[in-house]
Order: sequence, then structure tokens, then C-alpha cells
Amino acid sequence: MKYTERERELLDGWPAVTEEDLVRMNDLFPHYLFFRKEGDLMGLGGVRLYASCCGHRETRPVLPRTETPEHRELLDHLRHKEPWTCPWCGRKVTVIDLARAKKRTSLRQVELTLLLHARGDALYADALALRKDYSSEEGLTARPTAWCSSGYRFARGEVMQADYQVTYREHEPVITYERDRLGRPKQVSEPFKDGPIYWYHYEPYSILNREELEGNPFFRYCGFFDHWQYRPGGARGYAAYFDDFISYLTAYAIYPRQVEMLVKSGPWEPLSDLIYSRKKNAAAMCWEETDPRKAFGLNKRELSWFLGVQPPMEVLAIRNYVAKHWEERWGLPFCMDFRNLWGCQVSAMEVLRFLKKHHLAPGRFLRYLDRISEQTDDRYATLFELYRDYWEAAYALGRCMEHGKVLWPEDLHTAHDSAAEELAAKQAREEKKRLAASLKERRLKYEFELDGLKIVFPATSLAIRREGKALHHCVGGYAERHMNDVTTILFLRRAEAPATPYITLEMDGNQLRQIHGYDNERSACPENPGQVSPRTLHKDFLDTWLRWLRDGSKRNKDGTPKVPRRKVTGEEDQARTA
Repeated sequence: MKYTERERELLDGWPAVTEEDLVRMNDLFPHYLFFRKEGDLMGLGGVRLYASCCGHRETRPVLPRTETPEHRELLDHLRHKEPWTCPWCGRKVTVIDLARAKKRTSLRQVELTLLLHARGDALYADALALRKDYSSEEGLTARPTAWCSSGYRFARGEVMQADYQVTYREHEPVITYERDRLGRPKQVSEPFKDGPIYWYHYEPYSILNREELEGNPFFRYCGFFDHWQYRPGGARGYAAYFDDFISYLTAYAIYPRQVEMLVKSGPWEPLSDLIYSRKKNAAAMCWEETDPRKAFGLNKRELSWFLGVQPPMEVLAIRNYVAKHWEERWGLPFCMDFRNLWGCQVSAMEVLRFLKKHHLAPGRFLRYLDRISEQTDDRYATLFELYRDYWEAAYALGRCMEHGKVLWPEDLHTAHDSAAEELAAKQAREEKKRLAASLKERRLKYEFELDGLKIVFPATSLAIRREGKALHHCVGGYAERHMNDVTTILFLRRAEAPATPYITLEMDGNQLRQIHGYDNERSACPENPGQVSPRTLHKDFLDTWLRWLRDGSKRNKDGTPKVPRRKVTGEEDQARTA
């Protein structure tokens, strides 16, 4: 992997894990006090103790005459799976009897964590997969082993990710950047990707050394723990695991003033769209502006209403779209009502795009739907879909859409049904003409006669079904597809008996897909007693016909095919020369 000098310098100078970090990582796991009772030849016993919380281990003899109260209290609490307090560090532990928990496979655990370090104005984050295994005696008191999934460096205007999970090489990560602006696809992603390549997700993780974030002069104002967690539907400060911290910090590093403005003022939707899907809501706001009034295009009174009500961003998109295309300035409450008017069935922007496409005024359209709704009690979304279908059908029929009675029919349901029925009849006539022309064109393309054999193109589905019954094969199931120009079925007949079924072909353009005779050559018949494949039986005829097809199915003036010259074999050439 090739790196620039700056990248190599950053990788070599990456903050190291300290002893305090190791202690905090160890505290992510449940703590245990393991013990094993032993005896000696003199009848005196002892107990071996292992503390996973602080790494302390010792062997204590059992001497009733010299034991202390502290020693007696320890021995009294050595019961399997009893909760207690570590006598050396004071942490809560669970007592485990090694005689009863021999392999200890159920105690294995993996913790995913994000370790933060600050260096200057930059913030570093190491995504570590920690693992503890107590199967060996050394593992009873060992610190967790760590594997780095990704490393991140956050600075103003730049985010760097060193991804080790892509290569699984300790010293050769894949480095990507997010600089100046956020776009799609994401160059910096969350750590701990899990799942196959076509469907994967990111595992949640804990965060260590949060004080590094709070003490950083730049990132201390990001508001992730102070504000973002208290958004509607957020964890409200109770979360121990997170799955959006990296995405949030990436957005803050690129747009610090904007993210701080949004997270403190309260519009959560644009920030959520940016963090999770990199959607900037360009139709509703301008991300480059740091002033809320300029970002949302609102005056002081409108901004106060917007921050208090917290409407969806689609409300601003509706307002801006109407102002751009119709030069009308709708109020925000009216835009909200317009959005809610269509429910979940139709998008308000879909309605506006339809009106803009066909040069219809929104006010006139709403008044028309009001009148129709009073007559039928239908929902506005239903009436819009009905009107859209009517408009498209009437336009396809060539009606004058500038005429008021055509554009705004008195009875929308009757006008819709009439236009739809007329359009369906017109399309059926056109489809019938098209199929007839297609049948004629295909017949001229495929029909061929040579050496007592001829290719016949069936003009009806009934002829194909009769062919299948006569030859005992399944060509009858292809009849509808043949008539709809999906595939092409042909009959190979003898010239002296053109009405007698002989061999059936299926064509895909100029390619012979399959060819079969009676019972697909599984049974003998008078025409083919040896059950020979038709490809072999009529090879010369088929080769000449297919070559004629590839040459463009050329015909003479009288309609007979222009037969291409056959390839002359060596024996025929010698006979001709003699």
C-alpha cells in the first residue's frame, strides 16, 4: 500500500494506548474472582485466587489456628457464582469455582469500543474489538486482547479514516478522506462492519475517554452528548452503546457552525438526513449558510414559527417550489396543510411536479378538487390520482387540453372512466395492427423452401396447438408467446404434404433454439424410425436456411428466396472438374 509522506507521518505518530486506557477497557467486561481449592500430603489445604478485575493472583493456605477475620470472610464467600467485592481493588465481582467451570467457554466475551485521544486541535478515535478468554490459567488475570477495526483522525475541514477491516493487515490500512464538503458515497463510514457484501450493518459500540472530546477546543461544542442524544427518539443520556458517533463527528468536522446551529436550535430532520444518508435537503435549505434565517430563507417571525412547530423539511421545499415556478409566496402553515392534505398515499411534491409539468395553477387545481370532493366525499389523494389518470388518457386521445370543460370536467369519475375505456379500445386496435404487421413481417422473414422441404410460419395459435397434439410434444404452450412476438414457432414440412405435421422449430431471432419431431425423438415413427435428431437428419437444409436468414432473408422479385451458394465439398469439386 502506497502512502504519502503526510499519511506515513500521521500513521507513525498515532497516539498509543496508555495504562489507564487498558484499565478502562478491562472494566468494560464483567469481573470475576476465580478460585481453586487444593490439598497437600499432610492433610492441609490451600486455595488459589485469580482476580480478572485487577490481575491479582495468590495462593492462600488454610491454617485454622492462624487465620484472620479477613481471611475467614474471604473463605466464607468462595461459593460458585456468588456476587462479592474484590478484596484487593474493591470492584464488584462474581465468584467462579474453577473445579465446576472447567472450560469456561460461556465466559468468553467480545466488546466493541471507540477509544478517544486528543492531540492539539485534532481528535483521534481507535475502533477496537476487545476479547477476553478465560480458558487458560494465564487468561484468568490477563487484560483483553484488542484488534483495531479502523482509526479516525478528526480535524477542522478534514476527516481521515484508516480502515484495517478492509485489508486485515496490521500495518497497511486503506486510507480515505472527507474534505471540505460531504457527498455520496460516504468516504468515512462507521466501524465494525458485519455481514455479507450485499447486505451488511454496523455494530454498536461504547465510547471511552469522553473527557478527551469535552476538553478539545474544537469538538467540545459538537453537542453529541449534550443535545443530539436528547432529540425526539434519542437515548436521552441513557445509551451505553452508539452507532452514529463517527458519522456525527464527520458532519461536525466539515460543517461545524451549521451542525452547532441546528443541534442547539432544534431542527433535527436536516441533521439526521446529513448524518445518515448525506442528504442536504437542497430544495429546502442552504447548507453553506450559518445564519438560520439565511439557511432556511425565513424572516424572524417565520423562523420563530418554524423552530416552535418543527415541521418536516418538505414544508420548506413546498414553499420554495411554489415561489420558484409560480411566483407565489405561501405561508408556512398553509404549506404544512398542503403537505398533510395528501396523506401517506401521495407526496405533496409529486402533486406540485405534476402541476408544473402540465402548466396548471395550484390554486385553481385545489379549488377544483374542493368542488369534486364535496360531491363525492373522496380523499384528495384519490381524486389527484383519478385526475392524473384522466389527464394522461385525454392527452393520449388527442383532446384539446386548453378547453375548460376538457381540462376541468364536471363529473371527474365519469370523464375518467370514459377516457380510460376509449384509450383502452384505441390501444387494442393499435396492438392488433402491430401484431398483424409483425406476423406478416416474420412470415416473410422465415418462410423458405428447398429440396422438397419448406419452412411454414403459423399464423394462429390454434395451428400451434394442433401441431403439439399431432406430434405429442409441448409446443402448444408456446402459442400465446408466439402470437405476442415473444418467441417464434415454425413448422418444417415436406413440400408434397404441407399440411401434415413433421418437425417443429423454436427461433430466437436468427438463432435456432430447439427443434423436435414426433414425441421429441423418444419414440419411433414412420418418418423417423431411427429416432435421429432433426438437426442431424436435415443438417444441409437447416444450414442453408440459417445462412439465408443471417444474410437478411433476401428474396427475388417473384417472392421466392434467393438461395445462397452451398459450400462445395472436396468430392463434389473433383466430380465437377472431371
